[in-house]
Amino acid sequence: MPSLHPILNSQLTWHDSKSWNEALLLINRAFVQNMEGLSEVVHIAGELRKEIDSVDGFIQKNTAKICPNCRKVCCINKHGYYDHHDLIYITALGLKPPAYGSGIKDTEPCQFLCATGCTIDRSIRPFRCNWHFCSELIDFMNSGPAKPLRAFNERFRALQTLRHEMVERFFEVIG
Repeated sequence: MPSLHPILNSQLTWHDSKSWNEALLLINRAFVQNMEGLSEVVHIAGELRKEIDSVDGFIQKNTAKICPNCRKVCCINKHGYYDHHDLIYITALGLKPPAYGSGIKDTEPCQFLCATGCTIDRSIRPFRCNWHFCSELIDFMNSGPAKPLRAFNERFRALQTLRHEMVERFFEVIG
């Protein structure tokens, strides 16, 4: 198996379909060929999904107050693309990334955004999409009760740690 590191990097983008497809193929092949070695990655991905689900209510409660009145949509295409860490996570969950529409500018509203919010479940959205909060939303969350915000911040730190651990374990096994 070729080394994954040159392909799986922060420059990977679905806009480069050749590299994107090659990265998807290599990640899928890594899981097929190393399922036993990657079982911890699969487990961590499941835990990460639970952590993301655990903060969904808090985020929904706050976005329901702020986002419907938004005059400038911050949910734009460039935040809705998976990076190589997201692809590892999605693959570990046994899922595939959504098909992206071509000809849509990165600065346009996200192609997965509808009148009622995102069409992708929060637990499988790209990481940068989930955690991109505009200043109005941050201010609103900060103005609310402190205890739920503290709990959210603790969960957020925990899921960042899990995500880092998942990716680290993946590359330890794959090399």
